Amino acid sequence: MEKTRITIIAITGIVLFFLANYLCRFLLGFSGLLASLIIAAAIAAYMGFSVARALERMPMAEEKSRLLWIYGGFLGALFAAFAAWLFLGEGFDSVVLATLFLHYLPYPALAHVFLSEGVMRRFLGSKHKP
Repeated sequence: MEKTRITIIAITGIVLFFLANYLCRFLLGFSGLLASLIIAAAIAAYMGFSVARALERMPMAEEKSRLLWIYGGFLGALFAAFAAWLFLGEGFDSVVLATLFLHYLPYPALAHVFLSEGVMRRFLGSKHKP
């Protein structure tokens, strides 16, 4: 049952990625690396909080790994496809590649931070005592 919960949280994080980026970048006109950092932090906080509430305990390494691989892997494939599309039209440009990487990196990195033991303890509150 935990596998299903973790998978649902990861898929919800992916959906939030699309919705938050659309809202922030296209409807509000707020873009750039700062937007990526804010969106990534909000999604990571949601994922950490959701894992804590769904499991009501510290997630095992397998559960963290599953969540990060599904979430980070899908976003990585999405960014790689976008980079390929850009490079097909304009040719390879290392600055574009670095910019895309800097926009991608906060998503799995902050998800990893929000799934860390210290942050998860805060989300769990008094339910988890070391």
